[in-house]
Amino acid sequence: MKRRARLAAALAATLTVGVVAVPSPALAWAQVNNDPGFIQVYVNNIENLEEVDAPKCPGDWQDLIYYMKTYETSPDLFIVQQLAGPGELNTLIDRMNTLVVGEFDGILAVPDPEQMQSPCGAEKDHQTNAIIWRVGRFDLVSGSMITWQSLAENSSGVCAANHQDRTINMAARLYDKIAGKYVSVGNIHWPTGNNDGPACAPENAAKTVEKVESIPGALHVWGGDANVSDQTTADWRGWYTATNGQLGGRHNYRDAAYDDCSERVSGGAAMRQCLRDTHWTVGGDNRIDFLFARRGDGSMPMTGAEHTVTFTEGNQADIAVTGSDRQDRSYSDHRAIRARIHY
Repeated sequence: MKRRARLAAALAATLTVGVVAVPSPALAWAQVNNDPGFIQVYVNNIENLEEVDAPKCPGDWQDLIYYMKTYETSPDLFIVQQLAGPGELNTLIDRMNTLVVGEFDGILAVPDPEQMQSPCGAEKDHQTNAIIWRVGRFDLVSGSMITWQSLAENSSGVCAANHQDRTINMAARLYDKIAGKYVSVGNIHWPTGNNDGPACAPENAAKTVEKVESIPGALHVWGGDANVSDQTTADWRGWYTATNGQLGGRHNYRDAAYDDCSERVSGGAAMRQCLRDTHWTVGGDNRIDFLFARRGDGSMPMTGAEHTVTFTEGNQADIAVTGSDRQDRSYSDHRAIRARIHY
């Protein structure tokens, strides 16, 4: 994907029905991260850049970019699910280049995703996934990107390749010019399933680990929309236990949100409640979006400043930058995850 040039015009605040307008406070905007010890990572299913006036599935996707501008450290990586193709990727990168300090570039899993029968109609009829990086921090290693199709349970009860372009996962190798190290970055969007969670989640987790780790790096970082939660009403799900090293999982990855809650509460029911209360990503108490990391030597890295970005924070960031916001619109149907991942 060819890099988009930074736009020169400042964003103007637009007053429409439902807008709350207040004076913009004096804030120190985000600075680029030149610390060689960690990378600043965001993950979000951005739901095809939902617009405030969309007829079926409205939102205010730019609120998340305003939040990135107001948080102290600019993104080094943005792992994104659900973009229609090059046009929406360019729109997202242009807005980041306009609002957020640094210059950004990105790649898509599928350049021209097939049409699907979205309940939102044309607004979300084409869906694929992307990895976006800050150019001052990373270079994409040419030819390193790989893709693989998620598994879903077929009519015979067997885990087989799903048919949707939106569930084609991706990974790539990036070179960190500040740290002098390589990072393998993966992006997942697994299929939906029944109320107890997709039956093939353990296989999808194992395949993701295999694919991401097939790309050498000092860090293996992957995340996205799993479409299955980490827990049932009483326990952890098998796929999640196998992935989370802090639960003794064989894949030995650190989950940024779990790590945050581990510093607040003890394990068991209190941990599960902390994740539902603090780090839910859909539905008010359901966590189906994740950010995992492991070092190249197999050990778990330290993560810091872990946070799930609330919709209110997105609204407040819009007000801080532009002086107004549509309070009745959220930046996505999913809340984003933010963390610093250390080498």
